[in-house]
Amino acid sequence: MKERVIADYNALLRGKTAFVTTAARGIGLSIARLFVRQGATVYFAGRNAGHVQRAQAALQRDNPACRGYVCDLADAGQSEATALEALADSGGFDILVGTVGVNCHCTVEDYADADMARLLETNYLSGLRFARRFMPSLRARKGSVVFVSSIHSALTQPTNMLYAGTKGAMNAAARAMALDFAKDGVRVNTVCPGLILSDVMRDLMDGMETQAEKEAFLRHCDRCQPLPAGCMEDIANAALYFASDMSAYVTGQTLMVDGGTSVKAHDFWMETEG
Repeated sequence: MKERVIADYNALLRGKTAFVTTAARGIGLSIARLFVRQGATVYFAGRNAGHVQRAQAALQRDNPACRGYVCDLADAGQSEATALEALADSGGFDILVGTVGVNCHCTVEDYADADMARLLETNYLSGLRFARRFMPSLRARKGSVVFVSSIHSALTQPTNMLYAGTKGAMNAAARAMALDFAKDGVRVNTVCPGLILSDVMRDLMDGMETQAEKEAFLRHCDRCQPLPAGCMEDIANAALYFASDMSAYVTGQTLMVDGGTSVKAHDFWMETEG
């Protein structure tokens, strides 16, 4: 019988090397910071050079070996080049975290082919490109792949067809990958965030004209799920679980980190004046 490895809960990723597909800010950066604090060396990509430089400096304060790359994940050539460069620089990876997600609101009647191609490449194919390049080292190291998907992959709202479709595709691909590489000791799992007060959400709120508009938005957010809106660290914690030996017997799973949204029925009430 196989002897179970007991995780060191003080340094869950000691000696591990991880790649986070986008960690210049937001959820990806929260994941990268937590991984570094848990002992990992983190390589990452980001589209904005300034954000990449600042994130790299922040991570290097704890681990000077961390490194960032400027890469637009909507561009297949850039993703391929970055994957190869990171492999050469690192010598291989124990962990791959796919974090990117962009949206374009439309219905099937009015979507543009260019938008479809951009979301497919960014949200879905970019993660598979990195997995394809990194899989030999992940197999050799019995590594872990964690995809950060979305609650929209399982339940969604109007005009999210493209986003929901690409995130749903990633969930399905992760399940198949888990079967393909279980024999090699590689685990593949997916985290689905719900409403998270991320940098993107804060950017949205900063663009609101009045404080009253912001407060109304936050009240709406509070009604979306039983628990209060989540923070970026909530997703980082879930990613750490899947990346570490805490989940050594877990693969092919989709974890909803959504404050209970996915188990909540619609509110059946009407607002009345007076």
